[in-house]
Amino acid sequence: MKSATNAHGIQAFTYRSTPLDKSRTEIRLLRLLHARNPSAPLACRIFVSALGPSGSRHPYKALSYVWGDPAKTHTISVLAEPRADDDIDNADDDGEPDHAPAVEHSDGESVAASLLLGFTENLHAALVALRDADEDVTLWIDQICINQEDNAEKESQVGLMGRVYSSASQVIVCLGPEADGSDAVMEAWRDIGQEARDLEIERYYTRERVAMVFQLMSGVGRGEPENPVAERMGDLVRRAADRFLPLIVDDSMWKWFCRPYFRRAWVVQEFCLCADTVFVCGHVRVDPKLVGLAVHIKRHSISHFGKQLYIGRGVSSEQMDRILGQPTERLLNTRERRQRFNRGEPHADGDQLHALLRRLYVEHETEATHHRDRIYSLLGLAVDADTLGIEPDYTEGVEATARVLVDAARRMLTNPGGSARIDVLCFAQFPKLAELADHLPSWVPDWRGNLQRSYYTVQERTDPHLFAACGAHHLAVEPVVPQPTDPRAVGLRGVVVDAIEAVSPSEPLRLTGHFDTAAILGYLAQIKAFVDISVAKTTPTAPEEAVHNMYHQSNRELRAEARWRVPIADLYWIRNGIMNRAPPEVELYHRQAVEALQLVLECTPLPDEEQERRFAEFRWSEKYRDNELGVEYRESLKYAINKRPFLTRNGHVGIAGGELQAGDVVVVFCGGRIPFVLRPLNHDGKGGSSVGVKTFAFIGEAYCHGIMDGGRPGIVSGANS
Repeated sequence: MKSATNAHGIQAFTYRSTPLDKSRTEIRLLRLLHARNPSAPLACRIFVSALGPSGSRHPYKALSYVWGDPAKTHTISVLAEPRADDDIDNADDDGEPDHAPAVEHSDGESVAASLLLGFTENLHAALVALRDADEDVTLWIDQICINQEDNAEKESQVGLMGRVYSSASQVIVCLGPEADGSDAVMEAWRDIGQEARDLEIERYYTRERVAMVFQLMSGVGRGEPENPVAERMGDLVRRAADRFLPLIVDDSMWKWFCRPYFRRAWVVQEFCLCADTVFVCGHVRVDPKLVGLAVHIKRHSISHFGKQLYIGRGVSSEQMDRILGQPTERLLNTRERRQRFNRGEPHADGDQLHALLRRLYVEHETEATHHRDRIYSLLGLAVDADTLGIEPDYTEGVEATARVLVDAARRMLTNPGGSARIDVLCFAQFPKLAELADHLPSWVPDWRGNLQRSYYTVQERTDPHLFAACGAHHLAVEPVVPQPTDPRAVGLRGVVVDAIEAVSPSEPLRLTGHFDTAAILGYLAQIKAFVDISVAKTTPTAPEEAVHNMYHQSNRELRAEARWRVPIADLYWIRNGIMNRAPPEVELYHRQAVEALQLVLECTPLPDEEQERRFAEFRWSEKYRDNELGVEYRESLKYAINKRPFLTRNGHVGIAGGELQAGDVVVVFCGGRIPFVLRPLNHDGKGGSSVGVKTFAFIGEAYCHGIMDGGRPGIVSGANS
């Protein structure tokens, strides 16, 4: 077959000239030829190199960037070059194969014996910036080094991505050209990060000492002669605020965080694996570690000194909330965790796939050209990738994509390698993506962007677990084989706690950030009504279930606690950001919140003068000053967003996501710290201890009062379909 030619009769480069041998774990590398004239046409050689256990025989730098517009508007001249590993013994003193064609590294002179390869505008800008005046640069670039038209090659090469970036001598992160004040932002990251490093803040970032550094930055110990570190850290926080202030006011910092690079799925492993990585944005280069330190200080200065250092100095509340909510810090933290894992530091266990997926797609919009790349882009970074055994598959079609998602979910739920996680189910949320909805079983997450956070999210490295619905003796997932075998089903051992008798007719709880008075009061009133019914129940609905119903053996006062525990899923948020089980005094805070909300609702239609009189009579200002308006209780309602109250046949009151209906069942799986709601498909759905495999559709995660600490005797089989 003849090679294609362009309009000038120059042949186009084809990958047939550089075939890859899968048995040798080979990759292509690009040698970017130097040129003293910045406007000289780009020229390169593309050659094949084996990627051994210790990396490539040819040191290379890997490029991490955003493709941008897929149109291939630029070309590079590719000179023929033999396979480098085959001919390395014939190389001359400069490392070039001795029979490679001679090349003129001149200022704009034509390069003989070349072929043309097209690529995108973003890559062109990166290559122009990376080309050296005096020395060739060897690079690995996905757009050029992988034949993007060959699915079989892509499948093979995608499986090597972790090794490609780990083996690079350096990863160059190209954020794009200077724009919107980006040079000033990069310089601020560099300077504040370096000051933090000079104060040796990094030595505090351990499991045992991390709380101390935030106390020091908050001013704890400030002014004490024996604690000079607190003085210096406090000063740094204030200097950083002065440096960040104009960048927040004019939105330069926000626009830097909004660069397309930070939304791309593949960048996570590209950015995290190599020890030597550098941000390049415009004319400034910065070590990501310095950016991470500066971003942590930025977060702390806003969180703890926002009113003092930002509000009133030109920064709006909206700007502060946007900067605090930006997700780039997750990427920086993921890199730091991976580098600690690579160095073998104590307690540095690395991130499993489920944790990476949660960090990337929960409350964050992440982009991938192929939907299945939402899984594949993380395999090189996941420490459990080998035991999961997920193999890239680029077979075209939506059904093939669904098979990839089903396979990944099943492996994460049942992984015999020890990383099986029931909480993967928390992200099987509805509605699923329209193009996948008819092809995915109910229990499979589609890993779209902006998934909702699970109400029960614990930082397992530093914080203790608060719930153990499965009981202390069943913390490990126990897979079972569905019978008959169904490729769309997953088998999980668990217990049916009870069947749902009634569901709130209201919409799931939504919070807009304002008082949300009517919605919250309606939500609380529905839970109170269900609790009143529960307290009135004296016996289980079926006598044979009494031996299993620990709830009915409790006193009515304990069941009545559901009035104030259920609305917040028994999780109470306090101003230091720590999540705890709700202590007894939260009953008072619940009452204060209800009284305050009722006043606001009653006063809304009244004239201003009458509103003022009612608020004064209520002593609103004094109660606000003394924190007696249940503000933190209202804040804790965030754990119930998109949840609806339910009542079970035997009196359990709870909240759950999804489209609940009477007859659904509350289930606890082995290894599940929280319960879930399922819909029976082939049986009556009653609770009980009958042993056998049953089939359900998945509905959503749940909080169910009275079962969150285990204690339900007997574990029966359950299959979730």
